[in-house]
Amino acid sequence: MKKVISSTNNQTCPECGSPLGEPEITPNGKQVRRCSNGSWDSKARKVTGCAYAQWSYPEPEKLDEDCPKCGEHLVLITTRKGRRLKRCSTAGWDKETKTATGCDHVQWL
Repeated sequence: MKKVISSTNNQTCPECGSPLGEPEITPNGKQVRRCSNGSWDSKARKVTGCAYAQWSYPEPEKLDEDCPKCGEHLVLITTRKGRRLKRCSTAGWDKETKTATGCDHVQWL
């Protein structure tokens, strides 16, 4: 199983204040923590009680390959939708100017 980003300081539901349940792995391989005050009603096909869910995403994996453009390490990233890509470890995003920073090498898998 891959490492996931987990928030240990936020153990209560922000909507109702109940404790969050244990992390679960979905059939698609994503990790989710749901509010313990909510449950799934299979007959009505909807959540009863609190519907809050906290999703966790895998951390980038450092690869043994070097970037063909700048020579730094490549990292393997899984997007929120489950797509995977290799990109340079120096790549980033500047939120203020809304521009890419660092090396722009990306290889979709």
